[in-house]
Amino acid sequence: MTQPRTHKATPDEPELSDEEEEHAARLANRFDVRRIIGGLFLVYGVVLVVLGVVGSHTVKTKASGIDIDLWAGIGMLVLAAVMIAWALLAPVRPEPPEQRGQGSGRLRRTPAT
Repeated sequence: MTQPRTHKATPDEPELSDEEEEHAARLANRFDVRRIIGGLFLVYGVVLVVLGVVGSHTVKTKASGIDIDLWAGIGMLVLAAVMIAWALLAPVRPEPPEQRGQGSGRLRRTPAT
């Protein structure tokens, strides 16, 4: 059973139960931009690492003797790991019931015009 909420919903903000808030947070985590970016860097990083390992020697040494495909692929894999770890370690969570509908709580710093 859900507990009643303390604030009134505005016309543009429908009132959601706690279960609906949890479901919305799970959906937000599923399509989190950090996961999408991490996945793209993972795919491109794997492709570049494979090209760097099995590619021809002439292509590998074009950049002043540096295997740029391999090093760029490794860098992309590191960035992918950071993005995916960040998304998994700091997931989107629903607001606590006592703070819902109150905004972010940050003060507006720009002067009004």
